[in-house]
Amino acid sequence: MPPRGGGRRLFVAVWPDEATRSLLRGLVHELGQSRGVRFVDPSRWHVTLRFLGAVEEDDRLAEALEAGCAVFRGPVECRLGPGTGWFTGVRVLQLPAAGLDRLAATVRDATLPFVPDPPDEQPFNGHLTLARSKGRRLTVAALGEMAGIPFEAAFAVEHVDLVASDTSKDGHLYTTLARVPLGPGPSGART
Repeated sequence: MPPRGGGRRLFVAVWPDEATRSLLRGLVHELGQSRGVRFVDPSRWHVTLRFLGAVEEDDRLAEALEAGCAVFRGPVECRLGPGTGWFTGVRVLQLPAAGLDRLAATVRDATLPFVPDPPDEQPFNGHLTLARSKGRRLTVAALGEMAGIPFEAAFAVEHVDLVASDTSKDGHLYTTLARVPLGPGPSGART
């Protein structure tokens, strides 16, 4: 598999459960829709454990994830919050995601033989993206109104997904290529 060469854009992610998604919908409603930002569609809410880039799909990648995730003995808890924030210098409104450091390190180790770290690789910074600015700089007041909104939720992570991201006129379309359970699942548990 060529490192970050041709192929689809892939990443490894976890998804909030329905109870957490319901709470997130309430938060987005509270934030409002007309503040110069484009909110992420609820079907796309996720926490990226590792972005792989444009790589060729290869069953061995899913097999490596399965072998790596077998060290877990069950679900891992992901905690979102304690409130909204902006990434410094980036126009991304996000919620911090805690509790996933060991899982992200496991995913990195499992995928490293297929996708080496790029020179500019950043350490894992767990977060769930809520919105992005619409290409213009937001005022300090608008930034402040959306930052620091209290929000706390937790959900059990029972699996990781290898996901392909394809662009379309409607934004990014995500397709789960493999779902890998945490822990030693039954043979063939991968989808």
